[in-house]
Amino acid sequence: MKSKCLAIVTLVLSVTPVFSQVPPKVKKFILFQIDPSCICTKVKKETKTTIATEINAGKATHKVVYQVFWSRTTPRHELFRIEIGDYSSGKLVKTWHYGIAAEGDFNGDGLPDYSWYGGDDTGEELYLFLSSDSGYKRVDLLKTVEAAWQRRFNKPPPDLGELEDKYELDDLILENSTAGLILNATVRLNPISATPMTTKRTYRFSIQQADFKP
Repeated sequence: MKSKCLAIVTLVLSVTPVFSQVPPKVKKFILFQIDPSCICTKVKKETKTTIATEINAGKATHKVVYQVFWSRTTPRHELFRIEIGDYSSGKLVKTWHYGIAAEGDFNGDGLPDYSWYGGDDTGEELYLFLSSDSGYKRVDLLKTVEAAWQRRFNKPPPDLGELEDKYELDDLILENSTAGLILNATVRLNPISATPMTTKRTYRFSIQQADFKP
């Protein structure tokens, strides 16, 4: 009787670790959302952790306009800046629609991170700003996905920032897990340039943080 009990206990102990395994937690962040009121990307110039101002910089012959984001803490300090326009031939040429698209602790270090959108009726820019020990690091999301296209197909990628190009970028989602940050992106045929004879094509990419482009 004693030997049977020992056998049962041994069996239970050998099985228990299998049931104690917990799948890694994955946090997902939608980086850009559509504003139904304008059918455009939803953006903000102020969030819970940052406020924005605009400044001119550079020489008189070539002035550049930046949108500068500042912390809400005291003393206030600059987090990052993005060029949104310049004075070409004495006239200001500026992006129409721009600002923070999403805010959250994307990389899990306890500090806020941001996605930023800027665009007009011809093209767009999409950036990710990730906190680090040395300040915010910028990720150019268009260049990142275009580089992934180059690696997969071994040929020049489409210009994903050009609104009338053959392909368009969609469904940008950032994942954070024990494996690190992964950018999931969808590239699909642009309805503007498609024809009835064109086969519908959709490509999906999962890009590791090591392949993010500045």
